[in-house]
Amino acid sequence: MKLKSLALILNFSFLVFHFSQAQTYPVIHQSRPRIYIDSARFAWLGANITSGDCQTTYNSFHNAVYGNWYNDPQLYLLGSDSTLWTWDFNSNWEPYQIKFVPSLFKINGDLSELMRCRFLITQLNNRFDTLDFANYSWYTNEDYIRDFGDAGGLLLDWCYNDIPQIMRQHLAQNYYKVARYFMNTYITSSSGNSYVSSHNAWNTFYANQYALVLAHADGLTALQQDTVQQWYEITYDKWMNGFNPCYSYYRDDDGGWNWTAAYAMWSLVDQFQLFENMRIATGNDFYNELSWVKNSINQYWYFIQPDGWTINWGDGFSNLQGDRVTYLHARYFNDVRSQWLAQYYSLPQNITWTWPIYQKLMYKDFNMSAVTKPDLAHDWFSDKTGLSVSRTSWDSSATLVWNYDAPNKKSAHDHRNNNSFCIYKNAPQIINSGYYDSYGNSHYINYYMRTIANNSICVYDSSEQYMNWGVNVSNDGGQNESPTLMNFTNISEPQFQKGKWILWGSGTDYCYNISDAAQSYDSTKLDQFTRRLFFYKPDKVIVLDFVHLNNVATHQRDAKWILHFQNEPSISGNLVVTTVPNHIESFDGKDISQTNGAGNVSIRTLLPLNTTTTRIGGSGYEFFVDGVNYTCTSVMDSIHTTPGKWRIEVSPTTVTDSLIFLHTISIGDTAIASAPGGILHQNNISIAVDWNTELFYFNANGDTGVVHHIAENIPGGRVLKIVAADLKPLTQFDLLIDNIQTAIASSDSSGVLEKDIALTNGNHSVEIVLHTSTVATIKNVIQLISVSPNPAHDFIFVSMIERKEKIQIKISDEKGILVLEKNISSDIKLDVKKFTAGIYFMEAESNSGKQLIRFVKS
Repeated sequence: MKLKSLALILNFSFLVFHFSQAQTYPVIHQSRPRIYIDSARFAWLGANITSGDCQTTYNSFHNAVYGNWYNDPQLYLLGSDSTLWTWDFNSNWEPYQIKFVPSLFKINGDLSELMRCRFLITQLNNRFDTLDFANYSWYTNEDYIRDFGDAGGLLLDWCYNDIPQIMRQHLAQNYYKVARYFMNTYITSSSGNSYVSSHNAWNTFYANQYALVLAHADGLTALQQDTVQQWYEITYDKWMNGFNPCYSYYRDDDGGWNWTAAYAMWSLVDQFQLFENMRIATGNDFYNELSWVKNSINQYWYFIQPDGWTINWGDGFSNLQGDRVTYLHARYFNDVRSQWLAQYYSLPQNITWTWPIYQKLMYKDFNMSAVTKPDLAHDWFSDKTGLSVSRTSWDSSATLVWNYDAPNKKSAHDHRNNNSFCIYKNAPQIINSGYYDSYGNSHYINYYMRTIANNSICVYDSSEQYMNWGVNVSNDGGQNESPTLMNFTNISEPQFQKGKWILWGSGTDYCYNISDAAQSYDSTKLDQFTRRLFFYKPDKVIVLDFVHLNNVATHQRDAKWILHFQNEPSISGNLVVTTVPNHIESFDGKDISQTNGAGNVSIRTLLPLNTTTTRIGGSGYEFFVDGVNYTCTSVMDSIHTTPGKWRIEVSPTTVTDSLIFLHTISIGDTAIASAPGGILHQNNISIAVDWNTELFYFNANGDTGVVHHIAENIPGGRVLKIVAADLKPLTQFDLLIDNIQTAIASSDSSGVLEKDIALTNGNHSVEIVLHTSTVATIKNVIQLISVSPNPAHDFIFVSMIERKEKIQIKISDEKGILVLEKNISSDIKLDVKKFTAGIYFMEAESNSGKQLIRFVKS
């Protein structure tokens, strides 16, 4: 009695809030069907199954159902003798076949299919007449009711006028009983309060479907009908006021998502079904009413590897195929992105079993004109999600690099993987590890969802304790558990902030990311983890990490830079420590190489200068954390999902509070193999990497918007491309070789400058400085003067090479501020005692040409 009273109070409180919003609710039509497929579509299919691709698809579906599905001993429906039919709700294939049967009836009107529908209704009624929810677990009941929500809903809605009244009323009462339990247990309880959770969103979709089907149903009392209307309004409110603000935020204008790649695919399918149900049942058009829906199709492009499977980001994996999203998006938006997907994935060679045939038959626009595959932007960024995806092309041979740093984390299905990245080339090369075998099991909470299973950084302290869902879990030295986001307002609250993007930029041949993940870690352990990931297409990646550790003098701070591979990597140098032979071994080398399929990668550690690289993996050590291997409970799919089975940990031999990790990654294939590369040139201004035909620059202190880079002792005798990052955006710079101005180039909107220069034989200083002249191009660059000494302390001597004409000299500091201007016609001694110590530029110009010289005031 107390429980009932409490439930009434809670429901009353919810309804008070509910009605206080003065929400207008779309009216549910009297006509049927109301879910999945409308009457116009069924009529069109019935009229067109004898011609064209519709006929071919229908015949393929019909033949598959009768040849494979109806002949299943657990779900046997062949012939006309219903006493021979069987139906086992425990079959894994039951949720599919129970949709196929009423679909065939609605398309062809075959009375034998109607007999099967009535048989299935009887099976459902028998099952739920005696079902006692108390006999099953919370999750088991949830699964049962979800399945019944589809099966019972389709049969009641689609066969409403074709079954006996007593059968219809019986099914409606059972459907109502199940819906009532579902609403009370999963929707109006605390379980239904999260609006950032895929779990609750899925349940709300089903609850809404219950209400749409039950509205005006024969056999329900007036009080029950009133309750159904309340359910409808509750689920509509949840959608509009709870979920939609979160979806609008994360989807934004780029189509991002925060539930991981596979869950993004699965959830969008359900969202489109909700949209379609509401369109059919009420006429409400969410497709065009919600601004984010159109670009949600981007995830079908950018969340997908070149092999057609989702990127290894968070829980689960899924392959791309024709589904209700691709077909409905193409029908309603006439968008080439979805039109091409609908066209391509409806080809026979891309349909591998009955379900995608069914999806094509039910949803595809068979009159759609052919389209050419769009060449969408190769670089994509979802700022609210914190996901950057970059690829070289849309071909199957493309190289793909993705990088992730979530501004806020939601805990469920999201992993502790901020500032992690993966690389795909013909197969996953640098990948995340672990396997989604069972949500919440030992492998999941101790390894799969943890930082150690991702390509990030861990800082191990043996005294540290980690928690996950209220229990102690393995100590991996990684990121902390995130509080669970519940609603839209949580997204901006301080306790939910976990990452920060500093820069995302792209050009014709690069994609550049800068992000910080310090908030994902215990603040007593570190307060900076800024990662720069520069993908220079098609085959070079530079990863530069700035890490600042706290309490190094008093606490263990074993920093580890981590990468995962499918196959065992080779490591250069000497084997220095053998912890477990062939499984845990440490080397003093700097180069790592690995091959997977027709692709390969080679990694070189440039910083820290002194490191040890430990290789961990092999049978019994694939998922090893702090002395324990957390094995999977199921057989892993090593073809498509490819969990990493080997990892390397790069550790500095001496830990200091400020660490810089610098790695180059070469990407290759069977035609052109990767090779470790890159030579470090480091000073207090720049970190430069001389790598084959490119010279890359980054700021030495991790800053952006700088106006100066320098690298010295660069070998010449070659043409070199300067690729300088972290510069002040949209700014002109002078390129100096050995203090002599050689070229002018501008940084782009991301602060990246690219310029080819020719170096003569010998070693050279190559410098980038703020352009100090108003002249936009260099004309007649000649040698007019010489300067000495350099560096200068008190005086600097300016000697004219020729004394044919007057020369104007201007001296500016490295910020471009003019500090001295003078005309000379002979050699001169300049007093620089009052100059602040630093770098200066002397521009000399005459009628014959100009010259720029760099000098240092000591």
